[in-house]
Amino acid sequence: MARKNWFVIAILILYLCFLGSDRILGFFDNTSQLSQMIDNEKLEYYKNEYEKMSYLLNINTDDYDVIYSKVVLREIYQFYDEITIGKGTRDGIQDGDLVVNENGVVGVIKDAGNASSIVRLLTSPDMELSVKINGSYGILTSVDKALIVKNIKLDSEIKEGDLVYTSGLTSIPGGIYVGKVSEVNRDSLELEYILDVDSITHQKDISYVAVLHGKKGDES
Repeated sequence: MARKNWFVIAILILYLCFLGSDRILGFFDNTSQLSQMIDNEKLEYYKNEYEKMSYLLNINTDDYDVIYSKVVLREIYQFYDEITIGKGTRDGIQDGDLVVNENGVVGVIKDAGNASSIVRLLTSPDMELSVKINGSYGILTSVDKALIVKNIKLDSEIKEGDLVYTSGLTSIPGGIYVGKVSEVNRDSLELEYILDVDSITHQKDISYVAVLHGKKGDES
């Protein structure tokens, strides 16, 4: 009798396994698909990181010492104001050095520490950057996270689509791309232009940067 009961139990187990075989096989199949999706995501991530570094390494920086670094911190409460990079004074970085990525100017070194540095972003309300548009010079600042250029007289030839570069009038390197004029306005006194500027360098995805410091061979 006991042997018959065990036989019935064995048949029941086999039957239940047969009923659940699709689910079991489906589980392993889904696991395999998930693993493949993760591998594809990793591959895409490393591909994007490689492209960013490639663009950054191709920036024309022949006249300046260049220190490459990765962004190590970007606090949510100061997201549009500053970032922290993993290089500092021991690597040759100084306050006031220009910081760029593959798209152009990111900001300026605000506080260079020994092993890391804080970068003031273009969209910081404290940003003031001397820029050049065609043959005219002005000051780029940020108002409510939007970039504007002021101090350009109305007799200057300025139009939408004109490119904005660093001026080279200060210690910051000149001729580095900043952005593009998106709208041309005048101040309330009709004395100067107020230019809206579009820039893609200050958006969410800043991973790697290059810090431009002085001219090559200049120990100062």
